[in-house]
Parts: sequence; structure tokens; C-alpha cells
Amino acid sequence: MRRLFIFLFTFFSLYLSAQYNFEKLDQRMRQFVSDGELVGFQTLIIKGGKVIHTDLYGHDNLKEGKLLQQNSIHRIASMTKCIVAVAIMKLYEKGYFELEDPIGLYIPEYKNPMVYQADGTLKPASKPIRVIDVLRHTTGIGKTYPALRKEFDVLKFNPSFDLETEVKRMSEIPLAAEPGTLWIYGPSVSIGAYLIEKLTGQKIDVFLKKEIFDPLNMQDTFFEIPKEKHHRLASGYFLERPGYHSLIDHPMSSPYTHNVTFYNPAGGLASTMLDFSIFCRMLLNKGTYKGTTILEPKTVALMTSDQLKLIKNTKRSNDNHKPNNAIGFGFTFNVIKNIKAYPFPGSQGSYGWFGSWGPYFRIDPKEEMIMILMTQMKGWHYSRREIFENHVYNAILNQ
Repeated sequence: MRRLFIFLFTFFSLYLSAQYNFEKLDQRMRQFVSDGELVGFQTLIIKGGKVIHTDLYGHDNLKEGKLLQQNSIHRIASMTKCIVAVAIMKLYEKGYFELEDPIGLYIPEYKNPMVYQADGTLKPASKPIRVIDVLRHTTGIGKTYPALRKEFDVLKFNPSFDLETEVKRMSEIPLAAEPGTLWIYGPSVSIGAYLIEKLTGQKIDVFLKKEIFDPLNMQDTFFEIPKEKHHRLASGYFLERPGYHSLIDHPMSSPYTHNVTFYNPAGGLASTMLDFSIFCRMLLNKGTYKGTTILEPKTVALMTSDQLKLIKNTKRSNDNHKPNNAIGFGFTFNVIKNIKAYPFPGSQGSYGWFGSWGPYFRIDPKEEMIMILMTQMKGWHYSRREIFENHVYNAILNQ
């Protein structure tokens, strides 16, 4: 049945794409492969509830001559945060907590956080970390100072056994800023996932499966990919420079396929184009997909609107997808708050995010559109995703 769905998915996308001219989009995306920036990619565009274009090009594994497939499984990296945020907000809807609640009420390790000072001393935080801070990256957690980066590197290169251990280890690292004062991108959502575990008694992987993946029929989204699906995990590469990339994660030896105990809420999920498109459809449809309600419309609106207000990015960003004059930030999603200041075609209120392995998505309620790019190339510069987005809008708006 699922194979039939994928076939129909492809057939109807080819039929509907004839209404638009995506030739330049496809040419430019395929150029990334011919130029040696990418090994392969998948793209998908949905508008008005229908697939209007999809493209699949290049390899899963170059050395093996294995081509990318429609059902290839991709590491979605930090796009994991968006899924986990939806799970956190399900508990918010049920009244488990308020957004202004100090996180220390539920996780004692964060009851009295210390803030690192420029001179190397520590100072007690003047205000608590709140749940809203966890969701919008304003906890103060970050690597602003070399000493803090060194401590986070210890976490990165000596992985925790489980989420509880990770959060407790992270709580021992001083904050880089006072809570609620600066946007600092980092692993704050892991605290929110641990909050789910504390409040429900369920591990985060179990909660996500029960509350999101199973209801949405997302059959190929995992922290640990089942053995019978190992062959579908696309190989992961690192781009040193165009034409020079190295294989850094193969399905046979991948941490995504063997004995996963730390279900990393900040970047550990793998998924398919089909599964992730279902998640995006649910969001675009204000929390409901095919009669199944995951969130209420007002909750989706809250998550996908700018929650930073006057809170600034900790550093002036040259990344057009991080907070600046045009971009705000909701609950793990960036959002265009001022389209006049945005340097590319787009819509006020569109939102999305990306991951370090190369994937990217944007949801545009005004155009009733979803665009998704899947690829597996670390080191691929974030600005290249803007080329994808730009070509999509040119095809849509200039038909």
C-alpha cells in the first residue's frame, strides 16, 4: 500500500508540475551535483494541498554506485527540534505547564543557574530559565565564550548514555547570558524533551511515536533505524570543497542504526521526504492532517509567530535564516517578520528551519505552500539553501 502511495505521489506531482515552470529550479539544483557540492538530493513542493513538483537526482553512495531513492531515509539533524517542539506543546495544551513557568520547577538541576562572566567568574542568574526560553533559544545556554565552547565540546565528543544524563551534564555548564535576554542557538530543546520524560514517565522516542508519528502514519521516522530499513539510510558526507567530499557516515556503521540509547532531541532523528512532508502538511493545515488533530490552530499560530519581540541575536548574523531585521523566531521555527527587509522572494509569516546535514524546509501559509529539500552533506554552506528557496518562489510567482 505504501509503495502504491509513493507511486501515485510521484505520478500526480509530474502531472501538476506542468502548471508551473520548474526547469530553472531543477537545472540549478542538479548543478550542485555536477559541481561536486552535493552527492544527491530530493526536492518537494506542495501547494494548495497538492504536490506540484518533485525531483530526485544523484547518488546515495558514490563509491557503491547506489542511487538515491524516493524512500531514502535522511538524517534531518536540527529539524528534529521542530518535531520535538510540537510534542512539548502537546503537553502545554493539556495544562501540564505554563510557558512562563521556571524550568527549575520540573528540572531541579536548572533551579539556580550560574552565568559565565567575561573575566571568567560566575554570577547567579538574576531570573529563571522559563519554558518559553527553552522553545525559542533564549535560555542563555550557548558557546559564546571559548571556555564554554570547550565544555560543550566535551559533551559532543563524549556522548551521553541517555537524555537524562545529557541534560544533567549540560546543567553543570554555566550559561553564556542571562535567561530571556539574548537569542543563542543551541541544544535548549533537549531540556524540553527531558521535561516531557519527567512529566509523562515516557522516554522521548516513545512519546514522539505515540503522540506524533503513529497518529500521522509517519512510518519511517526514527532515532534508531530498524535493521530491515538500514539499507535505505542514505550515506552521509562532508564537503571539504566543491568536488572534494568524504564519506563520514555509512549505514553499516552509523550511530543511527546501532544500539541508540541517547535519543537526541536537538538533532537525532532520521526521516523520509514523505514522512516529513506529512509533518509539514499538518502544520500548514493548522495542526490537523487527514482528520487527525495533533495541535490546536491557536497553538500552531503561537509556535510559528515571532516570540523574540525585542530580544536580539547574540551576534550580528550574516545568515538570512537566523534572527535579524527580517527574521524573527518562534518555537524552534524561524519566521519572516518583515518581508520588506528579506532579501529574497517570500511571504510575511512563512516559517521553517534547516539541519547541519543539509536538509531545509519552509512553510508559507499565504501561498499555501510547502518546500522541502533533503540532502546529506555536512559542510554545505547555509546560503546554498537560499538558492533553492529563491528558485521555488520564482517558479511559483512568475508563472
